[in-house]
Amino acid sequence: MRIRVRREPATRRLLALTATAMFIVAGCGAFYTGNPRYARGRPQPRPVAVKPGLKTVVDKRRGVLPWPAQGQVVTRFGTVVDPKYGTVTKNTGIDISTRNGGPVVAVDSGTVSFADIFMGYGRMVILDHGNRVHSIYSRLSEVKVKVGGKVAKGGVIAMSEDTLHFEFRVGGKSVDPLEWLVPR
Repeated sequence: MRIRVRREPATRRLLALTATAMFIVAGCGAFYTGNPRYARGRPQPRPVAVKPGLKTVVDKRRGVLPWPAQGQVVTRFGTVVDPKYGTVTKNTGIDISTRNGGPVVAVDSGTVSFADIFMGYGRMVILDHGNRVHSIYSRLSEVKVKVGGKVAKGGVIAMSEDTLHFEFRVGGKSVDPLEWLVPR
């Protein structure tokens, strides 16, 4: 018994590949550009009206927040060049070398808006401190809080792995956490 494999004509395969490539490129255009010439473009965020005195309220936290964990900063905020491979990456927070299983504390009081596993971050907790200020804690070995729960400043929210990744966001933008934490 002989099995015959039916093959598609080369032109049909070529058209299918071309259509697939165009779909992928158009889809990428939607993510990487707002220009409708390349794709539909992503919706542009509407400007948020800043409440009077908001900047003053937020700025009062600068340089006075406690550290989320004991340890040394091993990766700083901003552009980082790998010493071995020379690759350039952007770190949106700081990485703190900690004791595995050591406590991670809230840098300010707030509400837990996320407490779960997040791709690329591992176990992660996000605290909403109000006035569009958020702190993000990731690479956690154990999470001690639940979504919707209130957390006091200095309250234990999780246990760390050997490195804690900490981010601080103001108005949705990552800022250097070292400017907001108490200087060591």
